[in-house]
Amino acid sequence: MSIVLKLTPRDPLIARDGRPFGMGQGLRMKSLDWPYPSVLAGSLRSYLFKREKAKAIEDHQNFNYRDTVESLKQINIAGPLPYFNGQLYLPAPKDLLVYEDEDNGNKRRLMVLRPEEPPEGGGCDLPDGLWPVSVTKEAKPAKSPAFWSMAKMTYWLLGQDLEKLVPPENPTPTSGFLDAPGKDERMHVSIDADTYTAKDGMLFKTVGLDMTVNTQERRGSLNPHFAAEPLALSARVEASGDWRNKLEQLSTSRPLLHPLGGERRLVRWETVRNDKAWQCPTDLTKAFQALTTGQGVRLVLATPGIFQQGWLPDWIDCTNGWKGIPPGSTVELQLIGACVERWKPISGWGLENGKVGPKAIRRLVPAGSVYFFKVTQGSAAELLDKLWLRSVADGDEDDGQSRRDGFGLALWGLWNPQQGGN
Repeated sequence: MSIVLKLTPRDPLIARDGRPFGMGQGLRMKSLDWPYPSVLAGSLRSYLFKREKAKAIEDHQNFNYRDTVESLKQINIAGPLPYFNGQLYLPAPKDLLVYEDEDNGNKRRLMVLRPEEPPEGGGCDLPDGLWPVSVTKEAKPAKSPAFWSMAKMTYWLLGQDLEKLVPPENPTPTSGFLDAPGKDERMHVSIDADTYTAKDGMLFKTVGLDMTVNTQERRGSLNPHFAAEPLALSARVEASGDWRNKLEQLSTSRPLLHPLGGERRLVRWETVRNDKAWQCPTDLTKAFQALTTGQGVRLVLATPGIFQQGWLPDWIDCTNGWKGIPPGSTVELQLIGACVERWKPISGWGLENGKVGPKAIRRLVPAGSVYFFKVTQGSAAELLDKLWLRSVADGDEDDGQSRRDGFGLALWGLWNPQQGGN
């Protein structure tokens, strides 16, 4: 049974990108738009490690460092995803384009992007067997929210009420869409411990994520302010034994204050009881139960994916008609096309004994990327039963650690291979 955690930041969160950064010479930090799964996984495991070590010291027992670390690395962690008003929010899918229709008074419209088989005699530079994803008209992309509520995403995955899914330019919480957190920039200096004055040249800037949601504007002032409510992060944790017992002790009445991200910014950790935010919507389950062989399904990444072949999951065999079976299921799928943006870098600094030092840069498939498949064997309903918001990342290169850290969480939707975009 899973444990759902709610994390409410006390201050703006520091989530650096992979570029080098240090104090002095006016260096400026660059921030991610949303923390990577490894940020959450590292913070949670660090808390459990420190608590276990403190208990061993208090009880005058030997502390087994290596076994504790290996045990903690087996905990399955999913997230973080935005959580607001009791609802989970998900990265905007990449298989659409929001634009302003110049022929219709610049009205905001939504263009559906779908793979289309090249016409007879036509072609493209994609590998044989893959269809290009095409637009239906030339249009300039308009500003679009970064996150969709689970309710809005469900309609999109079902392909229903598309006109109602056109996101507003400036979303409010009631719209079902959220913008990415704002960037909170702060200038810092290094203080000399002897003179209590600023050191020459030791000026640097940090950028944090402002984890609040503007709910309404207060008018009647020369400097308008906004009424803000906290934007929380949600995570699903699967642990056993003593680790599970420790996590279950976190509650609204007994929360934990523990750092998350850089600069040791504090976050309130608590469990959420009887929370259904991570469950698959019933309408999707019913739709997938009616699918038969040959029909289409979409895989949308809710968190960035790590694949050995770059953008292509390792479980897809490009030498066998682009077919493959997602990890943890028996359903065979055939890849038809994909909407994938430019890769994102991830690195870090290892603190584990024997592995202290910089981590190698890896390439991430951005969250929201979409893969289009045909079902060639098995029941598509199994994808929701076994792989809804579960990892489909590769597991061979790092012995499945990327999956346990929460990379490559999957959402599943429908599409019609016989019909292109509209």
